[in-house]
Amino acid sequence: MTTRFTVPPATRVLYLFLLMLAGLFVAGLFLPLLLHLFGLESGGRGAVYLGVVLQSLLAFMLPAYLTVRWSGHSLTKYLKLRGDARLRRYITFGLLAFLLSYALVSFLNRWNQGIVLPESLSSVEEWMRTLEDAAMKTTMLLLSGQGVGYLLLNLFIVAGLAALSEELFFRGALQQFLQEKIPNGHASVWITAFIFSLVHFQFYGFFPRLVLGALLGYLFLYTRNLWVPIVVHFINNATVVVLHFFWGESEWMEALEEAEVTPAFAVLALGSLLLTLFLFMHYRKRHVEEVRR
Repeated sequence: MTTRFTVPPATRVLYLFLLMLAGLFVAGLFLPLLLHLFGLESGGRGAVYLGVVLQSLLAFMLPAYLTVRWSGHSLTKYLKLRGDARLRRYITFGLLAFLLSYALVSFLNRWNQGIVLPESLSSVEEWMRTLEDAAMKTTMLLLSGQGVGYLLLNLFIVAGLAALSEELFFRGALQQFLQEKIPNGHASVWITAFIFSLVHFQFYGFFPRLVLGALLGYLFLYTRNLWVPIVVHFINNATVVVLHFFWGESEWMEALEEAEVTPAFAVLALGSLLLTLFLFMHYRKRHVEEVRR
C-alpha cells in the first residue's frame, strides 16, 4: 500500500514548476556535453532532436513523475494511465472532438498570426516576432528532413514523445493539482490551458494553442483517462508532421497556411465551435445516464 503524504495542492504546483526549471537548467547544462560526445553540430538537426528529447524527459516527464510520487500517490492510478474497457470509445470521442474543432483552431491560428500591436508596443511586437521566427525556423528544420527515417523520427520525437511528456505534466499533474485546490473542473481546465500555451513562448500561436489545451483538458476531465488527451495530442502533432512530409511544398498546402481571415472562414469556425460543444454536451448527457443505470 502506498503511503500518502499531506502535501497541499499549491505546494505540489510549486514543486512541479521548480522541477521544470531545474530540468531546463540541467538539459541546457548537459546538451553541449552530449553534442560533443555524439559528434553533433550545435544548431544542426541532430542537436535540435537531442534538445527536444532532453526537454521532454527532464522538464516535463520527470517533474510530473517526481511530484506525484512525493505526494504519496500511486503513479498510474493518480495520472489515470491504467487501461479501461471503455478506452476505445473514449479515444473515438477524442478524435471526433479533434476533427470537429480543427476549423476553429485553424481560424484562430490565422487570426492570431495577423495580430498587430499598437505603435507604442512596437518593441514588444518585434521581440515576440523574433521568438516566433526562431521557433518556426527550428520547427521547419525538423520537418524538412527527407526520407522515411526522418518521418519516423519526427513521429516518435516531435509527435509522440512531446505529446506524452506534456500531457503527463499539464493534464496528468498540473490540472489535477489545480482541481484539488480549486474544486471547479472548468477553472482547472482553462488555467492549465493558459499555462500550457504560455510556456511555449509563441505569442502568435497563443490562442489556437490555448483552445487546443482546453480541448485536451476537457477530454481528460470527462473521460478521466490520460491516454485520451495523449492520443489526441499525438494525432495533432502527427498531422503536422505528415502533411509537411508529403505535401509541404504543394500549392494547396501553401494556400492552407496562408488562408485569409474572411467572414466565410469565421462562419466555418463558429460552426466548428458549436459542433464541438454539442459533442461534449451529448457525451456528458450520455455518461450521466449510464451512471444512473
